[in-house]
Amino acid sequence: MVTGFSIVSALCLAQNYTQSLIPEANDGIEISNRIAYWIIGDDGWSTDRFKKSFDQSIYFTLFLIVVCPFIVLIESKVTKRSS
Repeated sequence: MVTGFSIVSALCLAQNYTQSLIPEANDGIEISNRIAYWIIGDDGWSTDRFKKSFDQSIYFTLFLIVVCPFIVLIESKVTKRSS
């Protein structure tokens, strides 16, 4: 569930970042969806900040994708021992 939310967040931040690269699409810079707004907030909007937020979300999502199978494996071994 956490990994799914992380993937959705990364996609929303990616969409927000790519929208900020098209000056003709907006009258200035703005946040393009609610999830990106919840993550980034009100202060200091810039293309660099949008990219940094997107990059961090990608690294975090990849970390979760790699770590989750190990956690499931460990949990399954622990529950087998306690049964």
